[in-house]
Amino acid sequence: MADLLNVKVITPKQVAYDGQALAVTIPAETGQMQVFKGHIPVLARVTAGEVCIEKPGEAPVRFTVDEGFFRVTHDEVSLLIDSVETL
Repeated sequence: MADLLNVKVITPKQVAYDGQALAVTIPAETGQMQVFKGHIPVLARVTAGEVCIEKPGEAPVRFTVDEGFFRVTHDEVSLLIDSVETL
């Protein structure tokens, strides 16, 4: 089985996503950033845009997000976002 990331997308009102993924694409200040398991640690700002969570054997999960922050560790991505809308 492929190496999977633990992914959480959190707003002040809810946990919009809590699951595993092959990769996550995040709209960052410096442009789109794609994260896989084993990525170097990062703490950065999220800009308004689309987050794409790629799951094994399933259609990607997509969200439109407002501004916020994200943190990447070896096997986890956490997004703290002002607001999220599922596409």
